Amino acid sequence: MLIMAKSLLQQVMLKVEDKVASKPSFLDKEALIEKIQHGYIVNRVDKFQTKKTFAPSTIAFSHGECPRYWYLAFEGAVFTDNADAYGGANMTAGTKSHERIQEAMGNAGILKDSEFKVTYDDPPIFGYGDVILDWEGMDLLGEIKTMPNEGFEYRKIAGKPKTGHLIQLLIYMKILNRSKAILIYENKNNHELLIFPVELNEYYFKWVENAFEWMRNVRKAWEDKTLPEKNYRSNSKICKTCPIKDACNNAGSGVIKIKSLEPLDDKAL
Repeated sequence: MLIMAKSLLQQVMLKVEDKVASKPSFLDKEALIEKIQHGYIVNRVDKFQTKKTFAPSTIAFSHGECPRYWYLAFEGAVFTDNADAYGGANMTAGTKSHERIQEAMGNAGILKDSEFKVTYDDPPIFGYGDVILDWEGMDLLGEIKTMPNEGFEYRKIAGKPKTGHLIQLLIYMKILNRSKAILIYENKNNHELLIFPVELNEYYFKWVENAFEWMRNVRKAWEDKTLPEKNYRSNSKICKTCPIKDACNNAGSGVIKIKSLEPLDDKAL
C-alpha cells in the first residue's frame, strides 16, 4: 500500500509539473532574474588602482600574505573584480547586517563608536573598525562577521574564530593598544549571535609584531624598487584568486626574495 501511495503521489506531481511548465506566461522569468542579478555587479568593474596603505582585511586572507601583491598594488595595477551576482549580493547583505547589528547595539545603550578609522604610519595601514562597546567599565573593541549556518555551526563546535578574522582583529588591537577585544559572529540564516573573547597573549603579541615588521620590509622593497620574486605557482589558489594576477604575470621574475607572511598557527587559537 505504501509503495502504491508513493507511486500515485509521484504521478500526480509529474502531472502538476507538466501543467505548470506548459502553461504560457506573460513574463520571461529568467530574463527578469538575470536583470536583477546584473544589478549586483553592474558597478563592479575592473579599474586601475594605486594602493597607499596596507589593509588589515586584505592582509588576513589569500593574496594579502603575498609580498609581490603589495609591491604591485603600491606601484599601481588594474584590479580585476571577479565577484559574480551571488558574491555581490552576499557582500551587500554583510554590509546591511553590520548596520542592523550596530543599530541594535546603539538601541541597547552599549555602542560608543562604529565604523571608525584605524590608521598607522610605519608601516602605513588603513582600515575601519566595526564597533567600540561600553561594557562593564571598559571600551571593548569588536569586529562583526556574518556567515551561513554551516560555517556558524562549525565555529560553535570548534570553539574558536576563523583565523583570518582573528588576524584582522589583532592588527587593530595593536594599533589601538588594546589587550582585550571580541569577535561577534551572526548566523545569516536565523540571526543567532556567537561571541569569541580575544585576549592578547605572548604568541599573539609576537605574531603581530612580526607581521608589522614584514609589512615594513615589503614597503621598503617597493620604496627601493626591488620587485619580490614569486612565492607561488601560477595555478595556486592564492594566484588564481588574486585581483592583479595579470600585472604579476607581466611584471618580470623579481630581484629580491621576501617570504610570505607567516600564518597564524591555528592550533594556538
